[in-house]
Amino acid sequence: MKAKDDSYMKIEFYIMSLWLLFLLIFFLTVDIPISFEKNSTFIGFIPLLKRNIVSSIALILLAYGLILAHKYKYKWKGAVQPSVKILNIKNENYEYLTFLTTYIIPLVCIDLSSPRYIIVLTLLLIIIGYIFIKMDFYLGNPTLALMGYRLYKITVNSEGLSDEILVITKDKIKKGDNIEWIPIDKNTWYVRKWTE
Repeated sequence: MKAKDDSYMKIEFYIMSLWLLFLLIFFLTVDIPISFEKNSTFIGFIPLLKRNIVSSIALILLAYGLILAHKYKYKWKGAVQPSVKILNIKNENYEYLTFLTTYIIPLVCIDLSSPRYIIVLTLLLIIIGYIFIKMDFYLGNPTLALMGYRLYKITVNSEGLSDEILVITKDKIKKGDNIEWIPIDKNTWYVRKWTE
C-alpha cells in the first residue's frame, strides 16, 4: 500500500510541475469571439465549449495542480520527527530551472491547432511523466519554487541515515543547522529549521 501511495504522490507532484505549461496552453488556445456590434449575441455555452476543448482541459488541469500545491502545503504543517543536525549540504535549486527549460518551454512550441499535435503532446507528457516518476525527479518542480520552496541534498548525524537525503524546505538552511523533518519517501524529506 505504501508504494502505491508514493507513486500516487509522485503523479500529483508531476501534475503540479506542469501548471505553467497548462497556463500557457490555455492562453495559446482559448478562443472567445468578442464583438462590439449592436446586433451581436452570445454564441451559447455549448458552441463556446466546442471551440475551447483544449483550453478547458488545460484550465481544469491548472486548477487541479494549484489545489494539489495547497494540499501539500497544509500536509507539511503536520507532526515532525526528532531534530537532526546537518553535516553536509548541497544546493539543488538548479533542478527547478532545468525542468522548466528542458521540458516545459519546448512543449509550448507544439502546434495545438492540429489534433495530431495534441496527441503527440499528450504522449510526450505521459512519457516525460513516466521518466519523472521513475527517476524520482518529482520535487524538481517549478510550482514549488514559485511558492518559495528550496531543494537541498544533505547528510545528517543520525544512525541509519548516512546516505544523502533530498530535502525540500521554505527555510534557508546551512551546514550545522538543526532541522525537524517529515518523511516524503525513503530518501526525501520536508524539513524545517529547528528552533528551541
